[in-house]
Amino acid sequence: MNKIASFVVASSLVLASTSAFAGGLVEPIVEVAPVVVEENTSSSALPLWAVIGGGVLVAAAVLSNDDDDSSSTTTTE
Repeated sequence: MNKIASFVVASSLVLASTSAFAGGLVEPIVEVAPVVVEENTSSSALPLWAVIGGGVLVAAAVLSNDDDDSSSTTTTE
């Protein structure tokens, strides 16, 4: 009976260990979190109002007639 008991214990351990590893290890499924990309609303270029304002200032400086130089004097002989 001792041989039968040891055989039953050994076979039950073998069966228990094989059924425990029957499926193997399941690799976990890693879910990637969604990435939210926010686009910048401002740009590095100059705004249109700055370009137009600069053009107006340059045009005003060119067209201004504030010469202090009196080189256009008329001479009478």
